[in-house]
Amino acid sequence: MTLRSFALTDIGRVRPENEDSFICNEKLALYGVADGIGGLPGGAQASKTAVYTLIDWFKHKVSPGPFDYSSALAETNEKVFLLGRVLSPRTGIGTTLTMAHFDQEQVVVMHVGDSFMFRLRSDLLDALTQEHNVENEMKARAARGLPTYMMAENRAALTRCVGQPPPLEGDIHAHNVEVGDRYIMCSDGITRYVMAPEMQRLLQAAANPEAICRRLVEIANKRGGVDNATVVAVFAE
Repeated sequence: MTLRSFALTDIGRVRPENEDSFICNEKLALYGVADGIGGLPGGAQASKTAVYTLIDWFKHKVSPGPFDYSSALAETNEKVFLLGRVLSPRTGIGTTLTMAHFDQEQVVVMHVGDSFMFRLRSDLLDALTQEHNVENEMKARAARGLPTYMMAENRAALTRCVGQPPPLEGDIHAHNVEVGDRYIMCSDGITRYVMAPEMQRLLQAAANPEAICRRLVEIANKRGGVDNATVVAVFAE
């Protein structure tokens, strides 16, 4: 099995700065997106620090045995948190992080925030991540029989981000990889414009990873481009 990949980021039509960053490292089989938190200072620095820290962590892993993904996430969070203490002592800085590490015939997903990872397999599109926002947190509380309260205007507010005071609880889970799988990681500058059924059709029709990345960014910009748009695509062949 081989992996083909491509990544693309675009500032969009409105924002003065691109606060998204990405990982597309075929040598490490490491891919992902990080979206600096809007409304806080230092979004670009937060996302860049997150991806640089992860790349460095995987490059310098020397201990034998399985990868300690929890340790990688904790170190990444600490680096962004400490940078926030310097750049913005009152509010801190933060970023989302959705990362995929391919190892033999599995992919480990590490996720914090509201960026997304999708997998197309046998013409079925599955979301491999879930947004860490107030609405989903309240749904989880309700499922446990706990009281809930949510103001409508806050439903999409993030409940977790890389850069928050430690410890950080992230989602880390593994999935098997099959020949023919197609994976997409993207910031919400894409998912606010492209819904799942359209994403499925576009991913099915894409000739290669570069084609789907360019098409999704093009659509996001044509439909307003109010946010930075970043896509990383990985095809297993």
